[in-house]
Amino acid sequence: MTSEHRHDEHRHDEHWHDEHRHDVLIIGGGNGGISAAAHLQRRGCRDVGLIDPVDEHVYKPLQHYVGTGIARDDELSRPQADVMPEGVRWYRTRAVAVDPEARAVRCADGTVVRGGDVVLAPGMRIDWDRLPGAAAALETGAAVTTFEAGVLERTRERLTAFGGGRAIFQVHAQPASGLETAFKPLLIATDLWRSTGVLERSDVVLVHEAARLHRVDAIERELRRQLDRRGIEVRLGTRVVAVDGDRIEIEGPAGATVERADLIHLHPPYAAAAVVADSGLDAPSTGGFADVDPETLRHRTHPRIWGIGDAAALGDARTGGALRHQVRVLVRNIRRARAGQPLERYDGYTVAPIATARRSLSFGEYDRSLRVRRSLPVPDEIRSRLVWHLLDRYALPQVYWHRILRGRI
Repeated sequence: MTSEHRHDEHRHDEHWHDEHRHDVLIIGGGNGGISAAAHLQRRGCRDVGLIDPVDEHVYKPLQHYVGTGIARDDELSRPQADVMPEGVRWYRTRAVAVDPEARAVRCADGTVVRGGDVVLAPGMRIDWDRLPGAAAALETGAAVTTFEAGVLERTRERLTAFGGGRAIFQVHAQPASGLETAFKPLLIATDLWRSTGVLERSDVVLVHEAARLHRVDAIERELRRQLDRRGIEVRLGTRVVAVDGDRIEIEGPAGATVERADLIHLHPPYAAAAVVADSGLDAPSTGGFADVDPETLRHRTHPRIWGIGDAAALGDARTGGALRHQVRVLVRNIRRARAGQPLERYDGYTVAPIATARRSLSFGEYDRSLRVRRSLPVPDEIRSRLVWHLLDRYALPQVYWHRILRGRI
């Protein structure tokens, strides 16, 4: 990529005379942002800027294994400086606003950075305020979660020390980061409890906001098989509305109830990154997420702004597997758009790695039309097996650190 496509930007120079400029500017240094920067460099773009304040880069899928005692804490993260692609200009600050016409980003430290193209990849944030009582219950009550790094130690201790009683696990609908992974702590924990005899003296309930376990029939069948084997009560079309210590308010088809539980695993409420809506890059129908074409990843109003990952309104494709496909389409489409060529299409591919036990996993893949996809040369990835656990637990983290973040996949 080149930087000659900037003739339309000079008219703003009197307002942005202290700014920094890059051929492509990325907001966000998570999976999507780092891998996009690496892919851009490998495909000839030597002038990439990236805005993100974090010091540690977390491989989020491992959080569920750390929180259930299957992985070590030191496997979870690495210094952000170690994963930043060499040659990328890293602005260690937070993006607070985007001028979409000028493609100029104002940062929390006062820095202004402009891009020939701007990629929105700030992810989304956990917002416990959206679930009354949850934050307090995570500190001193019955609530735990494997979705937040700061409470993994407490979660691990509570899950492994559980001696029986009533346990409630929550799964809510979109927006959610890695939606299917919300089943992991439930199925791993109940496998542990079954092996120690704890499950026999426990009542385990799954509170699921959706009308069915999963939209893909084959994945739903496998989930149902695993839940039935353990005698887990499933409540569909039901949601958690508040938590108070060891009490949980649940609202379902029959109305609202308040129940007591010895253990409550929460699926966090998520909210869009503030910079998207604050910059007018969302739409009334997107809930604060970037209003991009889910097939081309291009913003519907501003053609040189793009969105990937959790920050974008792409439907249900909020997984690392989905991001790998999105990043490839993104990088090609930036080049194609500059050359006036037709854009490639992202088909909504995503992956549903659901750990069904401590050493077994279902590795379902599907696309926007809910068709089952298979990227591995095997007849059935959805049936839970040891090999998929080994892939998810040991192989994929190494692929992530050494290949995905370096733009090699």
